[in-house]
Amino acid sequence: MKYTHVISYSLFVFTSMVMIALFIVGFFLPPPGVIDPSVIQAGAELMTLAFIAQLPHIIRIIGDRAIKIKKGDFSVEAAEKEKGEEK
Repeated sequence: MKYTHVISYSLFVFTSMVMIALFIVGFFLPPPGVIDPSVIQAGAELMTLAFIAQLPHIIRIIGDRAIKIKKGDFSVEAAEKEKGEEK
């Protein structure tokens, strides 16, 4: 089976819905109004899996475009390859 964007998007939507359901159910279970930290951790793990499922599509979109990341004094820049350069 070929991995497609439809599959990764479906995984993203599914994990997002499960995460939201976990938060809602966790809010109403005893003690009401308090979401247990384990529920929040499970939601974070689900969103991590959803993000990982999107990575192949994101990499395909980026292709040879420039990437610039700057955080404080640290910066990373990757520019598009010139025509004729080896990939």
